[in-house]
Amino acid sequence: MRGDGRRRGTAGAGGQGGTAVERRRLGLGGDQGQRAPAAVQAGRAGPAVAEDAGRPAPGGRRKRRPDRGEAAARPVGGARTGALRAAAAHAGRLRRRRAARRRRPAGVPGVTAPNVVVLLADQWRGQDQGWLDDTRGRASQVRTPNLDRLADGGAAVAGGRATSPVCGPSRASLLTGRLPHQNGVVANDLPLAPHVDTLATALSGAGYRTGWIGKWHLAGLPRDKWVPPAARPGIGRYVGVDCSHDHIDGHYYAGDGSRVDFTGYEPEVQTDLAVEFLEERNGPFFLTVSYNPPHDPYDSVPERLRTGYPAGVLRPPPNTPDTSGQREVQRLYYSAITAVDAQIGRIVGALDRLGLRQNTIIVVTSDHGDLLGAHGLRAKQSPYAEAVRVPMVINGPGVPASRPTGLLGLVDLAPTLLGLLGLPPIGAYGRDLSDELRSGAPLRPELLIGNWVSFDNGYDQGIGEWRGLITTELTYARTADGRPWLLFDDLTDPWQLDNLATDPASAGRVTEADARLAALLAQAGDTFAPADRLLTDLGLVEDWNARERALRGDRARLLPPPTR
Repeated sequence: MRGDGRRRGTAGAGGQGGTAVERRRLGLGGDQGQRAPAAVQAGRAGPAVAEDAGRPAPGGRRKRRPDRGEAAARPVGGARTGALRAAAAHAGRLRRRRAARRRRPAGVPGVTAPNVVVLLADQWRGQDQGWLDDTRGRASQVRTPNLDRLADGGAAVAGGRATSPVCGPSRASLLTGRLPHQNGVVANDLPLAPHVDTLATALSGAGYRTGWIGKWHLAGLPRDKWVPPAARPGIGRYVGVDCSHDHIDGHYYAGDGSRVDFTGYEPEVQTDLAVEFLEERNGPFFLTVSYNPPHDPYDSVPERLRTGYPAGVLRPPPNTPDTSGQREVQRLYYSAITAVDAQIGRIVGALDRLGLRQNTIIVVTSDHGDLLGAHGLRAKQSPYAEAVRVPMVINGPGVPASRPTGLLGLVDLAPTLLGLLGLPPIGAYGRDLSDELRSGAPLRPELLIGNWVSFDNGYDQGIGEWRGLITTELTYARTADGRPWLLFDDLTDPWQLDNLATDPASAGRVTEADARLAALLAQAGDTFAPADRLLTDLGLVEDWNARERALRGDRARLLPPPTR
C-alpha cells in the first residue's frame, strides 16, 4: 500500500526507449543485475553486472576484531614528518573549535536544539543542479527549483565530493567521518560494524529522536530486508529496504519489520512517511530520507514526470556521445532529478507548515554521481568528476547564504553537522568545517579520494583499485601498482578531455600531485594495500566471499581463508 493506505495496483513505469543493446548499456528497462548473471568465465572480459544484484548470502558471520577500523586510523610507520605535523595542527584546530563551541549557543536563540534533515539521493551527480552555473560551459540543463531556493538561502557548495564514489563505502563515510579502510566498508554489501560511532549515535546520545527512511545499503546480504537495530547504529526508527531498485510499485519494511507493498512512485511514498515522522514533533530530531532515484533503471520515472525534458533539445556534455539513446537516457535521468526535487519541496513545505523550518538544518546531497556515458563509462567507481562530484547544499540556523570555495567531502559531513550543533565531532579523517560555513570562508583545499576495492560494474569496466587527490584546480589518480593514471587541469579542462598524466610537458605537475597524494595517504594511515590484503587485514574475507558468491555466481572472485 501507499503512505495513504491504498493497496498496490498495477501501474507500470511507462514507455521504453532505445535499442536493446543500447538500453542494456545505459541501464534502461530494469536494474543492473537483479537477476543472477549468466554462467561465464571469470574475468574482466565478461558482461557487466552491476552492484545492484541481490540474492541471500550463504554462510555465517565472523567475529569482528574489537579494534576494526581504529588501527587503520593511526599513522603508519612510513608517514612523513610533514604529514604528522599537519595532522597535529589539525587536531589542535579541532580542540580550539570545541572550546569555542562550548562558549557559543547553537541554533536559534530561545528555542530547542536545531533539528537535522538529510535528503540523500542516490547517484545524483553534482554537475546536474539548477543553481549551479560557473560560467565555463557547465551550466546544468536540469530544473531543480526547490533545491535552488535552499541554495539561495544557505551554503551552496560547488565543491561537494564523494570520497569513494560508490554506494556502500560512500554512505559509510558520510555517517562515520571515516575513510573506507577506517570504517571497514570498502565495497558494497559489506556491513557497517555496529560499534563504529556514527552521526546517528552521536545525535541519539545527545537526546535526538533519530529516523531513516529508504535505502540503507550498509547491512550486508541479503539486500531485500528490513534493517535491524544492530545493523543501523544510532537510528531509532527505520522504514525502508536495505537495497532495492523497485522505484515503481515496490515495497518497504515498516518499523516492526513487516513488509508493506505500495502503489506509485517510491520517492512520493517515502516523503509521505517522512512527513508522518515530522508530524510527531517530539523534541529535536535527526531524519534522513534516502531516495533511490535518479539511480537506474532510468526509465522507472513515471511518464507523468517526464514531460519537462524534450529529447530533441537536450545537449549531451562534450565528453559524452551524442546519440538518440544517450539523449533519451539523459532525459530520463533529468526527469528523475526533477521528480526528487519536487519531494524536497514537500519536505520543506511540511517543515514550514509545522513551524519547524526556522530551527531545522536541511542538507541535500548524494552518495556519488553517475558517468551516464561520459568517457565511454557508466555508473561510478572512477575518479572522473561525473562520479565524484555530488550536490552539497546546507540550509538552516547558523548557516548564512554563501557559495564557499573549496571542497566539502561526504566524509566531512558528520563532523561538520555536529559542529553546527555545538557537539564534539566524530571521525578519523573528516573535518569539522562548521566555522567555515558560518563565515563563508574557504573549505578544504584538497581531499583524498579512491576506490579501495574494485568490484561489480567498476571491475567489469576495467576500473581497478586507485587513490586520488582532488583540489579546486585538479584531479589526480594513481593505480595500485604506483602508476600515474589521470591528471586533469579542472580549470582549463572542465570536461576532463585532456589527460596530462603521460604528457612529458606536465611531468613536473604529475610529480608534485603524486607527492601531495602520498602526504594525504600518510595522514590517513592508508598504506594503499592491494585489495586482497586489505580485505584480509580488516577481517572481511568471509563477508567478501559471501557477497561474491551471491552477486557474481560463477564469476565470483574468492579469497582464500586467512591462515590461523
